Amino acid sequence: MSKAGASLATCYGPVSPHVMTKAENIRLLILDEDGVLSDGLIYMGNNGEELKAFNVRAGY
Repeated sequence: MSKAGASLATCYGPVSPHVMTKAENIRLLILDEDGVLSDGLIYMGNNGEELKAFNVRAGY
């Protein structure tokens, strides 16, 4: 972690020191990868395969 009292810059904007302090004790975070930052659409390929579109920021 950076200097105490300093905010953390992210692509979504700064994260306040208060939030960083609260997050220090998190040891495991499990999230579903699809649908969080996407429109939730599933496209069908020519051979019946499922194709999902993702927001490029979903991997951050």
